[in-house]
Amino acid sequence: MPLKDLLKARFTSALNSVPKGTWKILITDDHSQALLDTVYKNIEILQQNVTSVEPLHSPRHPQGIEAVYLLTPTSQNVDRVIADFSLGRRTYKAAHLFFIDGISDYLAQKLTSSIPQDVLRAFTELYCNIWALEDRVFSLKQPSSFFTMFGNIGGAAAADLALEAFEDDVEFTSRTLLNLLATLNENPHIRFYQPTHHSPLGPLANQQAGSSSLAAPPPQQTQSLRWRSAMAEQSQQRVQSPGQAPGGSAGPSKPEYISGKIAKKLQADLDEYMVNNPEFPAASGRPKALLFVVDRSMDPVAPLLHEFWYQAMVNDLLKVEEGVKYKYKYTNTVGGTENREAELTDDDPIWVSVRHLHMKDAIDRLMTDFNRFAQEHAGFADNGGQVGINDLKDMMASLPQFQTQRDQYSLHLEMAQECMGLFEKKHLNIAANVEQCCATGYTSEGKTPKNLVEEMVPLLDDRALASLDKVRIIALYILFREGVADEDRRRLFQHARLSLSEQDSVNNLVWLGAKVVKDPKDKSKGSRLKQKYHASEGEFELSRFRPVVQMILEDSHYNRLDPTLFPYTKDAPESSSSSNPASMRSGGRLAPASSATRGPAPGSSGSLRSARPTWHKAPSARAMNTEGKQRIIMFVAGGMTYSEMRLAYAVGQSLGKEIYIGSTHVVTPESYVRDLKSLGRGGIGCNPPNGVAEHPQSPGRGSRTPGRPVTYQQ
Repeated sequence: MPLKDLLKARFTSALNSVPKGTWKILITDDHSQALLDTVYKNIEILQQNVTSVEPLHSPRHPQGIEAVYLLTPTSQNVDRVIADFSLGRRTYKAAHLFFIDGISDYLAQKLTSSIPQDVLRAFTELYCNIWALEDRVFSLKQPSSFFTMFGNIGGAAAADLALEAFEDDVEFTSRTLLNLLATLNENPHIRFYQPTHHSPLGPLANQQAGSSSLAAPPPQQTQSLRWRSAMAEQSQQRVQSPGQAPGGSAGPSKPEYISGKIAKKLQADLDEYMVNNPEFPAASGRPKALLFVVDRSMDPVAPLLHEFWYQAMVNDLLKVEEGVKYKYKYTNTVGGTENREAELTDDDPIWVSVRHLHMKDAIDRLMTDFNRFAQEHAGFADNGGQVGINDLKDMMASLPQFQTQRDQYSLHLEMAQECMGLFEKKHLNIAANVEQCCATGYTSEGKTPKNLVEEMVPLLDDRALASLDKVRIIALYILFREGVADEDRRRLFQHARLSLSEQDSVNNLVWLGAKVVKDPKDKSKGSRLKQKYHASEGEFELSRFRPVVQMILEDSHYNRLDPTLFPYTKDAPESSSSSNPASMRSGGRLAPASSATRGPAPGSSGSLRSARPTWHKAPSARAMNTEGKQRIIMFVAGGMTYSEMRLAYAVGQSLGKEIYIGSTHVVTPESYVRDLKSLGRGGIGCNPPNGVAEHPQSPGRGSRTPGRPVTYQQ
């Protein structure tokens, strides 16, 4: 079932708490109203016998009707509700209180003891404090977590503050995931990413005994201060005496990693929630769900690539605000142009139908659909039913009787044409081929690339190629090589003419556990997760890379996932624990690529597309029959890409699962590179500064167990 529909059902239960046929008023705060807007239109709310929707913080006059409060559980909101019924004042005939998250015992007691018993008719925690971006996609909208989880600005005092901020983010992330599980009615097996090739990252590095294995470059003769601030400080901070963390405090004997901290906290919160809610989860007839907690360090490659799936390509090449708002020029019925702003949401059926298609297929779909429309209308019979993309735009302008459909087609034809224009202008076919070789470790023929530097240098020297694209190429090459010699790294920077801050974007990959500078004295602790070569008949040449998220989902389905890399928070289910770990490691697709069997792959170089796709054309979630299917939830701390979002639909359709994917926030290549620049400074100087938290923090959380019933319930 689409996530938005599930959230809508929970909100609807609140609106229907007032007896049927009774008029009521809805009171919200800024945050709860924003959540409500993602699943409800204003007219739909008013159709629920709601006279009006009013903000809690605004002055409100007494009315003789009942009120439904849909609020975030904060002390300020509680005080305002109490004020509505204090000192002999009775703003509404009755109050139905609904909180979108768990409320502390202190605030619950304060409310129930301050509001007259005959007024308070309902007091319920909905546990729906989650942002549903799409039918299968959710977000915390917490971009600042990238810095609190992976950054560490150094110094004993700063390290303590960084660790405190990290623990706050872990608590917040766990609580939000608990909201998701409550909404989905799932008590899943929980697995998490446990890396073996690098030491703990971010604030957790301060708790790790011994020194880091990450190689920092030797100081340069020039610009040394700026350079060391980006890389060498990290290694310098980590060189502590054995068993000691910065500041002299003893570190734990076993290293802790970001994903594991979140997963274990979520398991503890979920266990407590179930103790206090014995009826959870209700019987559903589905197999037990599976939840993966991973983080961005698992796959630092995916956000750097040029992707040519429609949604990913649009958000990479065009200026789309928050993945939703796009400004464009619109041709009206008299031939003039207007500035328009469109919203790319599920309300646009054309967007939903093409967003997960490859760009070439998306254009084909747009043209086919409109050609069919043209054949059905006599006014276009002279065109023979076959027109070009520019003809379609002209024809759209002459359809005032189909204004909504006309505007949507005009929007997507404009976006597709602009994307393809930039593809040609930036010579992305050449750059993307280099990127794919670096990301996969193979050429399109399945061979190890041997001339990457010769192919890269002309691109880095090309002044027409944007610095952002050059940063992406260099970063991908260094990740492919698992670090390069210091002199080679500097030469790459010189060829690309990168600024100091742009160099920081590459250097700061060390904060994600990657090796940037290779030191011959380093003892390798293994390699990051990579895909093995896998020839696919329906593969696009410039889209050969498969994100690690996809391989986890597929290997898990076939019971090939290495249990040492992805352990359970509790005992593994019998079907998994009985398997041979060695066979999982050899059979899966997450091993180093050098151990793979190679073979030829179809396709020719230079084109956006070389073959027809097969499995990846998944229908929308609304069209998929998911009744009774197992649910798999993938959470990526530190940001997810649009191509990873697409996998929730594509892999779900391929494996017959109902897959949801979510993250702290959504990243584009530009935002990812920008955040890397500031990672070593804890996000200072990033845009927005340090990120902006969208979720208000609930007070008094430490005194309340998750899901514990409130004192008053009617």
